[in-house]
Amino acid sequence: MKKIGAILAIFLLTNCAPYWYKPMGYRIFRQMPKDGTPGYRLGWLQGCHSGLATQFAGSFFITFYYWNRDVDITSSNPDLIKIRMRYKKELKGVNWNDKKEVLKNFSDYNTIFWTAHNFCRQQAHGTMQASNMTPSLPGEDRYDPAAHNLGSIWRINGRGDTRIGSAAAGAASMW
Repeated sequence: MKKIGAILAIFLLTNCAPYWYKPMGYRIFRQMPKDGTPGYRLGWLQGCHSGLATQFAGSFFITFYYWNRDVDITSSNPDLIKIRMRYKKELKGVNWNDKKEVLKNFSDYNTIFWTAHNFCRQQAHGTMQASNMTPSLPGEDRYDPAAHNLGSIWRINGRGDTRIGSAAAGAASMW
């Protein structure tokens, strides 16, 4: 039993996928386009993080993700030195001596940020709806923490229940 546990621990610790330990992390972050510029990839990652941290994703996802849009990259007069120092790893493929290439990467960042934000937000919102966990919106009833818990995400009898004979599957097959 100890050998199996050790092998399992090795596989978990050497997992190459980023964010594999976060909810939806492996599934959603591997959908990032691979052939974009470094600015495009950074915008996609930060947009997706921000989308997963919205109210539509629910408090469960907010505990793991956070709003992450860089105001320096989106400004009309970006501080290149500050951005270069902040993103040494993420923007290492950028030629900082070529102003045209730097501005192209910043433009790519701004182009993809909101698209990735919407995509990831809707993915998380769909997961929440499938388990009958719709977040409360402003003006609605107060949030009930007893109705939403960690186990609800993997509940099988939510809106997305496809078991034969279930009410949801029966109603879906009628149309």
